[in-house]
Amino acid sequence: MKFICQRDTILSEIEHANSFTSQRNALSISSNVLLENYQNTLTIKSTDTKMGFTTSFPVITEVPGATTVTCDRFQSILKSLPSSDLIFNEEDGRLNIGVSGNENIKFNLKTIDADRFPELVTCDTPYFSVSQRDFFDMIHKTSFSVGTDESKFFLTGVYMEKNSDGQLVMVSTDGKRLSCSRKMFEQEIPDFRSCIIPTKFLNQLMSIGSGEGLISIAVSSSYIFADVNGHVIYSTLITGTYPAYQRVIPSSFSHECTIRVSELLDGLAQVSLCVDTNSKKIFIDLGRNGILLSSENAEIGDAKVMINCEYDGPDTTIPFNYSFLQTPLKLMETENVKICFNSPNAALVVQPEPERDYLFVIMPMH
Repeated sequence: MKFICQRDTILSEIEHANSFTSQRNALSISSNVLLENYQNTLTIKSTDTKMGFTTSFPVITEVPGATTVTCDRFQSILKSLPSSDLIFNEEDGRLNIGVSGNENIKFNLKTIDADRFPELVTCDTPYFSVSQRDFFDMIHKTSFSVGTDESKFFLTGVYMEKNSDGQLVMVSTDGKRLSCSRKMFEQEIPDFRSCIIPTKFLNQLMSIGSGEGLISIAVSSSYIFADVNGHVIYSTLITGTYPAYQRVIPSSFSHECTIRVSELLDGLAQVSLCVDTNSKKIFIDLGRNGILLSSENAEIGDAKVMINCEYDGPDTTIPFNYSFLQTPLKLMETENVKICFNSPNAALVVQPEPERDYLFVIMPMH
C-alpha cells in the first residue's frame, strides 16, 4: 500500500479517530486505526467495540491496499511532522512515513494486518436529519445533569425521544436535578425508539460537527448512528428503563419569582466564596423585599447577598446546592429567569423568562 496525503488533512481525521479507539490496552487491535487506500480515497476506521468511527477523503493512491497502525502513536508522529505532503508506504509489516522532498525524516511504524480489524456495526434503520446547531444546543442544555453513579447506569446518559407533539426531547438527571430540552425542528422527525445515549458519544459528536448545516441520526434497538460533516459514528445505547421524567416536572406552581440572570449569577459567585466545599449548600430566602442568598463555613466565615426580584408570595427559605443553579443559569439565553415552586421541600423549576423550550428542575437540600 502506498499513498500521498497532506499532513494537516490526515492529522485532523486521525485525531477524531483516536477518540474511538481503546485506550486501555495498547496491544489490542482496537487500539489500532484501519487505513484503507483505494481509488484515490483513504478511508479511516476505528472502534473500541462500543463506539465506531468512519471517514473518507481524497488522497493520491499509488498502490492500493489496507493496513492498521497504533492510532495514538500514529497521531503523535503526524503531529511531529511539518505541514506538507507526506508519503505513506507499507512494506514488510511496517508503515514507512516520509516527507515529500525531504529525505531527512523517516518513520517506520509497525502494522497489523487489516483482516484482523473488527467489523464495524452497520445501520439498518433509516436516518432523519435535523439542524446541527439546534441538536447541539439540546446536548449543551442537558448533558451536564447526567448521573455518575454506575450502579444507576441508566442515569449515566441522555434520554432522547419524540413526544406526542412531534418535538424532539432530551432529558438528563442524576436524581437531584433534571434538565429537559424540547425542540420542534423544521425537518419532520419520524417515529423512533426512545433511547439512552452515552455522553461520550454526544461529546464526540459535537467535537466532529461544525454546528452548521444538518446532522443525520438513526436509532436502532441497540445502537445510535450519526452522519455529520462526512463522518459516520455510532455507539451502543445504555440499557435500562429511564425514569418517568414527566412526573418530576410539576404541571402548576403556587409561587413564582423573577430575577435578572446576571444579578443572580453574581450573587451565587459571591456567596460561594464562603460555602462548605463538600455540601456546596447555600440558602435562598425569598421575601417581598427581594432574595437573600447566604452561605456559612465554620472554618472561613459567612456571606450574605441581597438581590432584587419580583415575588409576592410568603417568606420562604430553601436550601440547595448552589452549583445546581449556577450551571443552568449560565446556559440561559434571556435576561430574566423564573424560579417556580409549590413548597420549600418540593422541586424547584428554573426556566427562562419569557419561557423557551428548555427548563431545569432542582431538588432542595434538607
